Amino acid sequence: GAVFPSTCQRLSPYLAEFVGTYLLTMTFIYNFEVSNPPVWTATSNGFMVMALTYTFGHVSGANMNPSISLALLMAGRQSAGVVLRLCFVQILGCVGAALTHLYVARTTVEIGPRGDTTWRAVVLVEIVFSAALCFVYLNCVSSTRNNPWHSSNGFTGLSVGFIVLAGGFASRKLTSCVMNSAIAVGLGLIDSRNGFNGAAIGYFFADLVGAFLATWAYRMVRPYEAHVRNVDYAAGRPEGASPRGWSDNKPILQRDPEFERLAAEFIGTFLVTFTKGLNRLGDTSVGPEAWSVAAMITGLSCSLRGVSGAFFNPAVTLAAMLGGRAPDCRARSALLYMAAQVLAGMAASSLCAAMNHGKAIPLTFQTKASLGGELFAESSFVFLITYVVLTMSVTDGKVGADVSSSRSSAASRLPRQNDIAGFAYGACHVAGGFAAVHISGALLNPAIVLSFSGVDVVQGHVRGDVFAYLAWQVIGALLALGAFVFTHPRLYVSGAPPGAA
Repeated sequence: GAVFPSTCQRLSPYLAEFVGTYLLTMTFIYNFEVSNPPVWTATSNGFMVMALTYTFGHVSGANMNPSISLALLMAGRQSAGVVLRLCFVQILGCVGAALTHLYVARTTVEIGPRGDTTWRAVVLVEIVFSAALCFVYLNCVSSTRNNPWHSSNGFTGLSVGFIVLAGGFASRKLTSCVMNSAIAVGLGLIDSRNGFNGAAIGYFFADLVGAFLATWAYRMVRPYEAHVRNVDYAAGRPEGASPRGWSDNKPILQRDPEFERLAAEFIGTFLVTFTKGLNRLGDTSVGPEAWSVAAMITGLSCSLRGVSGAFFNPAVTLAAMLGGRAPDCRARSALLYMAAQVLAGMAASSLCAAMNHGKAIPLTFQTKASLGGELFAESSFVFLITYVVLTMSVTDGKVGADVSSSRSSAASRLPRQNDIAGFAYGACHVAGGFAAVHISGALLNPAIVLSFSGVDVVQGHVRGDVFAYLAWQVIGALLALGAFVFTHPRLYVSGAPPGAA
């Protein structure tokens, strides 16, 4: 009587991966086939990933993507044998979906560059967003620190699905962003009667390169989790279950917390700036830029909040450091944070400009508002963003600080989960992004202002209002800090317990 349940337990993760990848591939195929507007295509794909991650996460880990499975292997979170079997059933699921579509619909799907976009730009976009997807998965789903067995977070599906949504929105003018090497194979098979679609090969290898980059980035921000099965964080893991992957015990790597934080801020700011810049390439329509940027910020905030605070913004960083709401509040750390954020923005905007045939990225769009109106809009929404970030930090006392608990010795070493912090941060960018985009450009970040205007400077165009933008954004952040101190006075009373408001 115990044979059947035991067999099902061994096979259930692979069946879940097959079904999940099959459904996900069919969603992508139907969205690309009917020529949905890119906005709704990205929305449908992202929410399908979100739903399936929550559905199969406790069964198989909900990889549904060979790139993610490969990233787990390279990060030491899964064994080679399991990854090989996962990749096999994932590709089998995609091939099954493609063959089903060929038999039922008998239509083709076009993928590749749009308009005058080059293949180089398509490959770069696919690499960056595939890396972002794998990176967020590693941090939000497989991380023993961010998603412990006995205190699982509630944002796994939300964060992973939002990255798919962000990539689909941002790349809509350039290409059909796939971010899944198995789905690339399935899309290539759709044209099988005319020969395998060669474009799928480029997507396939770009997604694998993204997995390598994501693993490298993950090892920089969480080196203590690589190849380590920490018994404290593994406490309470169901016997025989391994959806998040566990490798044999190996020596813990030496840590450099300051480097981890700076790497996290650089990676996060780079991806946020790249997403915003990509939305502004091509025509001058804004479209769903606010949704795209907010989705990326939500996923990255859920991933990196416990590492660096997930500020990604020099103005927010300044307020958090001055208010004592950051992992390290020394002046040196504040300067290093800001330098990392500005350099990341410069790198991202340069990459966007290169894909835009060297053209500058517009800071603002056509507006009838005065300069004073533009600056006030920027200051107001930076105030909102900063105040929300500071308020969300109250849950832990200090970002990333451990809190005590009577549940177990393992749980007592874990930071208390705040499942809504990333969503709240992203919601501010939805509100400010849509409200201020035709007034001030909704830049809302000194790193983005400096990086976008830096491209103009290289091309010999200097905007006179750049420093005014920077000053008013900083003013908004400092006013938010003042409001936070006034509304949370107990945090600054000597002897008050951590996190007390």
